[in-house]
Amino acid sequence: MERKAILTAVFVSLAAALLATTFQSSGDANTVSFPESKADVTVEIADSPEEKRRGLMYREQLPIDQGMLFVYEDEDYRSFWMKNTLIPLDMIFIDGEGKIVTLHEAVPEPNTSDENLTRYRSSEPAMYVLEVNSTFVEKNNVREGEKVILPSRFS
Repeated sequence: MERKAILTAVFVSLAAALLATTFQSSGDANTVSFPESKADVTVEIADSPEEKRRGLMYREQLPIDQGMLFVYEDEDYRSFWMKNTLIPLDMIFIDGEGKIVTLHEAVPEPNTSDENLTRYRSSEPAMYVLEVNSTFVEKNNVREGEKVILPSRFS
C-alpha cells in the first residue's frame, strides 16, 4: 500500500508540473509586448478566413489587457471596419518586422449600412492588425514606429 501511495504522489507531482509548464508557455505564446510602453496584451489569434471575418463582432466588452491579432501571410495595405462591433477599439497595424505603421481609434457605427461604414486603412503595408480596447494606445503611450514583440510563432 505504501508503494502505491508513493507512486500516486509522484504521478500527481509530475502531472502538476506538466500542467504548470503547459499553462505558462501557452500564456506566453499568445502575448504581444510593447517594450517601449512596458505593456503586454494577451491575444486571440485570427488567422483563418472565418476568424478574420468575425473578428470582435457582437462582443459587449474587452478587457484592457486583451485583444485580437489578425495574421496575414504577406504585407499589404489592410482595411478594417466596425461592422457589428459593439465596443470602441484601437486598431494597431504592424508590418512584417514588428513595427507599428498605423494607429486608428475606431468607434462603433450601429445601424450603419456596409457602404457607409468607416474604413480604417493602414498607411503602409501591414502583415498584422491588433485590435485592443480603445483606451490602450493612449493609456500606454503607444506610437507609430514603435516595435512590438509578436507571439514567438510569428517571429
